[in-house]
Amino acid sequence: MALEKIAYDAEHCQRCSTCKWSHLWEIKSHRFSRNCPSLVYGQYDAYAAQGKNDIATGLLKGELNWEEHKDTLLEVIYRCPVCAACDTNCKRIMDLDIIGVLDALREEACEKGYAPLPAHKEFITSINQYDNVWKQPRTRRANWAKKMGVKDLSKSGETAEVLYYVGCTYAYKPGFDTVPKATAKILQKAGIDFGILGAKEVCCGGISDNIGDIKSFKEIAEKNLGMFKSTGAKKIITNCPGCFMTFSEKYARIQSIDTTALPYTVQHSTQFIEELINNGKLKFKKNVNKQITWHDPCHLGRRGEGYKHWEGKRTDYGLFEPPRDMNRGANGVYDAPRNILKAIPGLKLVEMERIKEYSWCCGSGGGAKSAYPDFALATAKERVEEAEASGAGTILTSCPWCEANLTDGIDGSGSKMKVEDILDVVIEALDI
Repeated sequence: MALEKIAYDAEHCQRCSTCKWSHLWEIKSHRFSRNCPSLVYGQYDAYAAQGKNDIATGLLKGELNWEEHKDTLLEVIYRCPVCAACDTNCKRIMDLDIIGVLDALREEACEKGYAPLPAHKEFITSINQYDNVWKQPRTRRANWAKKMGVKDLSKSGETAEVLYYVGCTYAYKPGFDTVPKATAKILQKAGIDFGILGAKEVCCGGISDNIGDIKSFKEIAEKNLGMFKSTGAKKIITNCPGCFMTFSEKYARIQSIDTTALPYTVQHSTQFIEELINNGKLKFKKNVNKQITWHDPCHLGRRGEGYKHWEGKRTDYGLFEPPRDMNRGANGVYDAPRNILKAIPGLKLVEMERIKEYSWCCGSGGGAKSAYPDFALATAKERVEEAEASGAGTILTSCPWCEANLTDGIDGSGSKMKVEDILDVVIEALDI
């Protein structure tokens, strides 16, 4: 039973409501003080982490049962982007593994056959049939790279120091191929020996894990791990925060090893580009005269920390035996994108009130966008309002899911804001 492994965490919730708000020291105004999109939209305690702790405890003790409350339980469990804002704030007070509780609820729903939800089954079926979430043919996966002279490492004899993993959405979704094209141009400009997997690239599988379908996730991970090994590349870079987190944190977790023990290193493209700038391999030539604000993607930020494997038990007062080094959200990828933006001449970065590990989620993650689009849209609208309050005219981010959902939020609220990928301004400043 998936819930048994998180029984301590669920049962020891003190109902302090810290999971519902940004930490008191981080709040800058009442308007932007909340941190749980599910609770803000649902307006009922069950949607908050403390409510989900109660649900997990009730299921464990037999006070709740799936058969009688299935539809309500599924709606509460899955109308959530699993953004980990609740987890970050709880760990400043109680050190409970809230993400573990949210994941276990989803895993149990799948184990019992009540999930995946219909909208999520489409993704899993598409991955099984096409190796991507968009029901697109494998032969179109590398269309963006035509005439760019990019190596295909899936072909015999091709090798490279760096594997550039593109991801499903950047490869297939209309209008998003500008990101892999920009990435290839930047890597070529810097003289990096890199290649892609072309038509053999397979979805990272992160969506399977997000919704609790562990069996499907492990099958996808095994396929990718074998592919990575066959290329001989020791470094993987990717633009998608979901892929980044999956390859670094989730692939380590299912193997019960630390991220540092993986046979490869993973970097988000912003980390790699920051290194290229610092090493003098990239130099900006052109002023980009605009005022922007940065949106931290959850999977790059508070969920972007590496996995640290631990086996043991909790003892008196919640102490770990042996001691456990827990992820707290503070060591995600926050500085790299900001350092890139600060290095671009003419560009002015103004921050929103909720940033870094206290950033407000775009609302798209965890399968929320596909299953509960109204919830995702409302969450995006709040982020757009916060961006407008910063005085910026453009939101920059580095996540296809964030970019798409924030764009919907702008359209839905009638805002004049724009959303762009960080590589849009990098390419402009490099003048390539």
